[in-house]
Amino acid sequence: MAASDTRVGRIMVAVDESEESMYALQWAVDNLLKQKEHEQIIVMHAEAPAVSKLALAGHAAAYAGHHVPDIAGRIGNHITQRVLSRARDICEKHKVSIEIKVVTGEARYAICEAANTLKVDLLVVGTHGHGAVRRAVSGSVSEHSTRHCKCPVLVVKKPHH
Repeated sequence: MAASDTRVGRIMVAVDESEESMYALQWAVDNLLKQKEHEQIIVMHAEAPAVSKLALAGHAAAYAGHHVPDIAGRIGNHITQRVLSRARDICEKHKVSIEIKVVTGEARYAICEAANTLKVDLLVVGTHGHGAVRRAVSGSVSEHSTRHCKCPVLVVKKPHH
């Protein structure tokens, strides 16, 4: 099959608060949607579970006592809203309609689960370009996605200038 015959149906782009993920979304809009027929683009964000958010709450968590989950939830919601707002802005500039999916869970697992459940044809993720040691310690969402998603995964690296 020639490259020009290839069609990508459902595209999902995973986004977080990083510039790399927003670059991946911008790249997908610029390079995939204008060249291919598509049904829709899904913008997916994995919200950290409440236990992970406690670290984000910092000193407030130490003093909040029984209010910690509430504070953690507000912090997570604020981050999610900011991420989705940036993603909407990118897509609206290009008149691209989007479907938004927000799931709770550790990003690397949540992204693969969403991609597999939604049966997307292509998953687009950004990469931070961390070295082997950091990837070994903290794990890599893009690495995990390429190994565990059932669909093809396109990893977009933001050029360093």
